This record gives sequence, C-alpha cells and structure tokens, in this order.
Amino acid sequence: MYRLALIGILLSGFLFAQDSPHGAIEMKCVDCHTTQGWNDLLSPMKFNHSSTSFVLYGQHRTANCKQCHTTLLFAGTPSNCVSCHQKDFDKAVAIDHRKAGFQTDCKQCHSNEAFSWNTGFDHNKTQFLIRGIHEAVPCNSCHSNGLYRGTPTQCVACHVKEYNAASNPNHITAGFSTDCATCHRALTWQPAAFFPHQQFFPIAAGDTHRPGRWQSCTDCHTASPNYSTFECINCHEHSQSSADRHHEEVSGYVYQSSACYRCHPGGNAE
Repeated sequence: MYRLALIGILLSGFLFAQDSPHGAIEMKCVDCHTTQGWNDLLSPMKFNHSSTSFVLYGQHRTANCKQCHTTLLFAGTPSNCVSCHQKDFDKAVAIDHRKAGFQTDCKQCHSNEAFSWNTGFDHNKTQFLIRGIHEAVPCNSCHSNGLYRGTPTQCVACHVKEYNAASNPNHITAGFSTDCATCHRALTWQPAAFFPHQQFFPIAAGDTHRPGRWQSCTDCHTASPNYSTFECINCHEHSQSSADRHHEEVSGYVYQSSACYRCHPGGNAE
C-alpha cells in the first residue's frame, strides 16, 4: 500500500522535463502511466507522437514504444530508419542489400506509410522509367547479378536474345540497330512500329497497304536483308501488257517497281 502511494506521489510530482527520466518531455507522468505501476500504461496514452518531429504512420502506429526507445531517455532518439532497422537491412534475403549497394536510407524503397514492409519503391524516380510490360517484370530479371546500381539501361542489355533470334525480319542480316526503342515501344513490344518508314513510304496508305493486308516486311522487301529495294508488282497483280496499255501516255513509263514508286510515292493509284 505504501509502495502504491509512493508511486502516485512520484507520478503526480514529475511534471517537467528536468524531473523526467525520459529527457526533455514536458508531460505529467499520469498522461502515460497509471498509478498501478510504471509498466502499466494508459491505453490510449495522452501522449501524441504527432507533436514530435517523427510522426507515426503505418506499422509504426502499432509498434511498442520500447522497440524504438530502448532506454528510458526518450528525448534524442534517432529518427533515421536504420537506427531501428539495421538488422532488417543486414539480413535482407530476397535482395542482398549490401551486395546491391543500397543505402541505409530505407525510405528510398520502403514507405513508412505502408502497412506492408515490402512495398513503396517507385522505379519511375530512377533514370529508367517503368512502362508497359516492364511493370510486371520481377526485379531479378533485369538485376540478375544482385547489383542494382549501375545496371545498364540499354534495351539490348536485357533483350539481346530476342534480337539474335528475330527472324521476321532477321535483325542481324538486316543490320538493324540494337537500340530496340527505334522500332519497339515498352507499352507494346509487338507489333513493332518502324516509325522511320513513314518518311519513305506511307505503309498504311491505300487499300493494299493497310494493316492486315501484308504479313511481314519481306512481302515487299523480297531481297532481304537489303531493305532499300522493294517490289510493287508482286502484290499489285496485273499483266505487263495491261499495265503498258494503261500507261501509254505516261512519259518515262517502264514496267518496274521503282517506276511505280516514282509516280505513286503516296501509295495511291492516282
């Protein structure tokens, strides 16, 4: 009985920081403790952690005070993540944080506002923006050696097998650039969009050239891998005698694909 009375006196007497074992906390002891004993805390306590420089979010809201405040001296507790999460950093298994060269600023990848520790990293804050199918690719598909810093951002660093295996058309014999983004887009890898083609010939012009009427580049570029040559006559089926008759008054007419292109650069009949 005497012990409880003494605790009550002490709790009501420690009003200011200089009297508190917790440092510069200007609160009454009874705002957090009951008169039943030091370890018997009010639930909820009157102490508002949001009034400090470290606002509690996510899982921190339900953490026990002693997990961060390992000594009685609460004031001056480090607020950097690794001061509490050094073991989590050292023992990370899915990604070896030390080998990967990660910094100990956990907030770069983990959000303290999230209710799951394994969330929060935004790849779009790096030099390599994630778009399309890349959004669903596992990290180790690109970061295969466990290193994250310095990972090449060139497409071919990951897609060299696709480049070498391409057959429609054969990228190697055609001498295509290994800069995949020239023809492919991250949002839609297939079908490829060879954008410079529009400069030379509107590939979607006319009825015959519209998407779906041809299957591959070699339908027109029959001398692959020489894509500077092409054939119009193979698709536009008509006899030379018929073509000659329709072009009797056309100066310089010859029955050749290059002549077709010279007069019909837009792909139209007229």
